Amino acid sequence: MNHVQVRVHGDSMWPTLKAGQYVNAILDIAPIAGDIVIVKHPLKNTTIIKRIKRLECDAMFIEGDNPDPLESEDSHNFGLVPTASIIAVIRD
Repeated sequence: MNHVQVRVHGDSMWPTLKAGQYVNAILDIAPIAGDIVIVKHPLKNTTIIKRIKRLECDAMFIEGDNPDPLESEDSHNFGLVPTASIIAVIRD
């Protein structure tokens, strides 16, 4: 398995992941519900780290772990995201 190290930005995944923390992510692995994934943002030219809450065919519902809903831009804002947009998986 290929791994990549990624630095966390922002507080959307707090308390699981903290801003500035480095995490190891696995490339080319099939995700399961509950995994944390690095994905291409569906509306912006950036990447985000979120948890898969639900998998539906070729799409997923992702959200941040932060209990404050204003701290995470996720599927509550932009809907389902194609699983093809996954870059890597962080297994905690």
